[in-house]
Amino acid sequence: MRRAKASLASFALALLALSIPDGALMHGTLAGGSAFAAEPASRNTSTTIPDDTFGAGGTKESLANDKHELIAETWRDKNGFIRERFEFGDDGVQIWGFFQGEGQGTSEWGGTIAVKPMPRPAGRWDMTIYGPGFVTLKEYSFLSRDELDKEFGYWHRQMRNWVNGFINNPQRPPDNG
Repeated sequence: MRRAKASLASFALALLALSIPDGALMHGTLAGGSAFAAEPASRNTSTTIPDDTFGAGGTKESLANDKHELIAETWRDKNGFIRERFEFGDDGVQIWGFFQGEGQGTSEWGGTIAVKPMPRPAGRWDMTIYGPGFVTLKEYSFLSRDELDKEFGYWHRQMRNWVNGFINNPQRPPDNG
């Protein structure tokens, strides 16, 4: 039961991170004490570069704090729709959200990877994989760094392939815009 509550809490944090209005994180406008609240905009640096992760013409926007530490990244397709969002909390929690459709909110949420460092034993992590419809696909605990890297790499590729498959679905008419 305790594990289920912890998973639910992680999931709630993931939904909070994924449901913020577009641009709110990048401009430091989140209110309250969320673990994912950005520092004031004047102390953060945003950089946008071309990125073809989700097709030609896409972008990747990175947000760093005043110590030049990465705190968030957002990948967009050529239409400006969010396809993937990464956020790094002060407590070491990492949330990777993947979006289908126009990528504007949790109704178009395609999945999440939540990684959380364990307080004990040091150097171990929990990781939970969520699929569409708020379904827990896989839970890991007590992962070493090597195990975390291996499992995260696998699930990250799966989520990106899923989003790219949705975008490039051969059964849908091509986007000519």
